[in-house]
Amino acid sequence: MYDSAKHHLVELSAFPGLSFGNFAFYYPPTFLLVCVPLALVPYRLSVALFLILTGTLFVRALRRLLPQRWALLPILAFPGLVIGVANGQNGLLTGSLFGWAMVLLAEHPFVAGLCLGGLVIKPQLLVAAPVILLCARRWRAVAGGICSGLGLIAASWLAFGASGWNGFLRMSHEAQGAFSHGYVQSWKMQSVFAAAHLLHAPAWLAYGAQITAAVSALSLAGWLAAHLRRRVADLDERTIASGQVAVMIAAMPFCSPFLLDYDLACLAFPMGWLLLQAQQTGWWSGEKFVLFLAYIYLLGARLFAELTHVGPTPIICAALLCVLARRIAPDKWSDLKQIIVSKMSRLSRHHPETAPVATRSSDGAQA
Repeated sequence: MYDSAKHHLVELSAFPGLSFGNFAFYYPPTFLLVCVPLALVPYRLSVALFLILTGTLFVRALRRLLPQRWALLPILAFPGLVIGVANGQNGLLTGSLFGWAMVLLAEHPFVAGLCLGGLVIKPQLLVAAPVILLCARRWRAVAGGICSGLGLIAASWLAFGASGWNGFLRMSHEAQGAFSHGYVQSWKMQSVFAAAHLLHAPAWLAYGAQITAAVSALSLAGWLAAHLRRRVADLDERTIASGQVAVMIAAMPFCSPFLLDYDLACLAFPMGWLLLQAQQTGWWSGEKFVLFLAYIYLLGARLFAELTHVGPTPIICAALLCVLARRIAPDKWSDLKQIIVSKMSRLSRHHPETAPVATRSSDGAQA
């Protein structure tokens, strides 16, 4: 799998009448544990099985979060689900792992950790998980994540040997070069790096923006997870636990420069958490707009970036993280708002008054 020339020959044998370039395989050997069983059946059947199984897991997790009858149609029509099926990609699998972790964390924390540890099949999506779990003091979930993560790594080592991991490391280096040199079009990507690159920022500035966004998002998400832990007096354990995973998912899009639209299918879960809170306490200003935008945007994310050379995905994800923050820490949000208003009023008081505009009388003299 990690020989580009042989991999391309296999692609051509599967699609002899098509010319589509070379689709490289940049996944770690842990993902091969998923691919090998599917490779035992014909290609089209394996694709159908993969999409049906992962799509079912994804929808079932969302239905556990939103069991109301009216929620079924919006779930089935969710653009992230449509994109995952249309691309034949693994966004529904990774989204399901996030979703089941959200559903199970309150009552079965170790199993929830097992789900999160499964994200070693795509480790760039896993960056936020240990930060949030540690800040939330979810020690059983941490243990579950370590067990499943290390277990999958060990299983892949036993199945494919050191050569598999050496090949992955070599391909990772090639992938970084392909990404940095623009061989992967920036309009396909949904990260902060890609958004900066679309605006013709140099690589050092784009990477700087990516790192700054990642540190900021992880800091905020970790603080929110810890703040939720302290709200046992007014929130039930299920709401607290699912909210902590919600901020984990909402912070994830800022953590990697290599992010595609199908990777964002998991955003359905923090959106669902917000919807549940709104049903219980009423809608707050701006929430409907942010949820509507986050819901529909994925369907045209690539096309919008290709046509306009602007990547607004980080802005939409930041808005989603902000409305989550306001829901989780409304008192702190109110204090922050008062501080900003106070500083703005001070600036306006210190700003020199504008001189009155001179007018002219009917005889042409200034009045």
